[in-house]
Amino acid sequence: MKGCSVFENEDMIRVTGDTLRPGGVFLTDRAIKLCEFEDENKILDVGCGMGATVERLKSLYNLDSFGVDPSIKLLELGEKKYGNHNIDFGCGEKLPHKNGFFKGVMAECTMSLMDDFEKTIMESHRVLQDKGYFIISDVYARRPEYLEEVQKHDINSCMRGLFNIDVLKDAIVSSGFEIICIEDWTDLLRQLMVEIIFKYGSMATFWKIATCSSCGDFQQKLTLCKPGYFLLIARKK
Repeated sequence: MKGCSVFENEDMIRVTGDTLRPGGVFLTDRAIKLCEFEDENKILDVGCGMGATVERLKSLYNLDSFGVDPSIKLLELGEKKYGNHNIDFGCGEKLPHKNGFFKGVMAECTMSLMDDFEKTIMESHRVLQDKGYFIISDVYARRPEYLEEVQKHDINSCMRGLFNIDVLKDAIVSSGFEIICIEDWTDLLRQLMVEIIFKYGSMATFWKIATCSSCGDFQQKLTLCKPGYFLLIARKK
């Protein structure tokens, strides 16, 4: 994954909670209901962080939940809070699981942090059963023509990895999935930004605190992209 120090930062955790994403568990719950998983189906959370989703899938939905994350710090924090679940150290580009092991793979605000999101898609396809579900919630640029300017920065955040949604959809379909649902939930991202601005005064101030570095004109370039937030569900053919 791309440097993800923002998500290891205590300020980020205070703003977003343990899920480290806009809307908390709202889209998690929505996706689980849309996919109609059965009891004890095996589900993988890619980039699980502290394991909040892994715990929720197990305790609330009776799913056999697993996780993988490259941050030792977050995994250690999660183990202290949620106990020792089926969570491994690793990354989305090389999942430590057998072919066809899962009924569902989730990537919640983590695909945009991957070094190679296309490889992560292919790995997710590999570990899914036939007709298994691939669930992505993440950020995208509603004006993708400005993406190149944002990606020049070295801010360690998913916002630097904003997707061109059409490019992402093409990569998913070409990897052997059919897209069955895509929804816009930009309001959840706006709500989070409002909370950050209320607490820190501005997004630029927050980036400086959360990344321990100057963000330069990052926020200005980011605004040009008009960040959005989406939920996408695809099914393995």
